Amino acid sequence: MGEMIDKKGYIDVNSALKLREAEGRVEVEKMNAMSDAKFRELMIKESAKEVAAKHLAKFAGFYLTFLVMAFIFSIKFIPESSIAVVAGLITLVVSNLSMILKNIVENGDGNSEEKAPTPPTKKQESMLS
Repeated sequence: MGEMIDKKGYIDVNSALKLREAEGRVEVEKMNAMSDAKFRELMIKESAKEVAAKHLAKFAGFYLTFLVMAFIFSIKFIPESSIAVVAGLITLVVSNLSMILKNIVENGDGNSEEKAPTPPTKKQESMLS
C-alpha cells in the first residue's frame, strides 16, 4: 500500500490500477480452477453407460455412414460369393447401432425423476371410464 502513495502524499493511480488488475486476474484464475475441478468431479461421477450413451449420441451417425460407405467401396475388392455375407454383417452392425441410438433418444439419460408423465391416450381414457 505504501508504494501507491507518491512523494507528495497523493495516491499513484497507475500503481492502484495495476494492483486491482492483478487482484482481478487472481480472482478469475481462482474461478477457472474451481470450475475445472467441478467439471472433473462431474465427469468422474458419470457411469460408463452414460459416457457411452453420450458418445454414441454424438458419433453414431458418423459410424453408420462410415460402415455403409466402407461396404460400398469394398465391393470392388470382395469376391462376388462373399458380398452377401459382408452385406449381412454390415446390416447387423448398422441395425444394432441404430437400435442403440433409438433407445438413447427415446430414454434420454435414464433419470426417471426428470421424465414428465405421459398423458393417457383416448383408448386408455375410455377404458378408465
